[in-house]
Amino acid sequence: EAATSFLEVVKSGKSFSGRERHCAFLNLHDGTFADASAVSGLDWPDDGRGTATVDWDLDGDLDLCISNRNGPQLRLLQNRFAAPGHHIALRLEGRSCNRDAIGARVEVIVAGAGSGSTRPPSVKSVRAGDGFLSQSSKRLHFGLGEATQIDRVVVHWPGSAEPEVIAKLEVDRHYVIVQGSGRAE
Repeated sequence: EAATSFLEVVKSGKSFSGRERHCAFLNLHDGTFADASAVSGLDWPDDGRGTATVDWDLDGDLDLCISNRNGPQLRLLQNRFAAPGHHIALRLEGRSCNRDAIGARVEVIVAGAGSGSTRPPSVKSVRAGDGFLSQSSKRLHFGLGEATQIDRVVVHWPGSAEPEVIAKLEVDRHYVIVQGSGRAE
């Protein structure tokens, strides 16, 4: 009888979680986080299920998509903050590995971030799912801060022993890298 009761609750459109509000947390970089739900404007009682990031308007900052169990079932939130800094976005196409390059790992090394620098490379991987009922863009987006030059991009393709190195890309651009081409377009 408990299963029937649960099924009736679900069919009636009620929440699994008690209609908890969306949450957003700010990393304070000291091992703690601050609850920024209200000030971010994200604290709707939508019964959220998934969150994905994408540069929807191709302006260099990440926008947010939230899927909900009830209405609205999808919210697209455009990031309209004028954030300082630069970015680069990379979409990978596999040839000898899978076409979507799932599993590829990319390192972006900015100019001046060599062996003597304190800035480590930025590293991201192409994934085939990154959240419950959601999938962020497979385009890898790297925030570069104040860096104005990229020394090199290193792509570790799935199943390939040797990484592919692409040098001297411009900041604030979106590129496609095809496996084995040795360049970004």
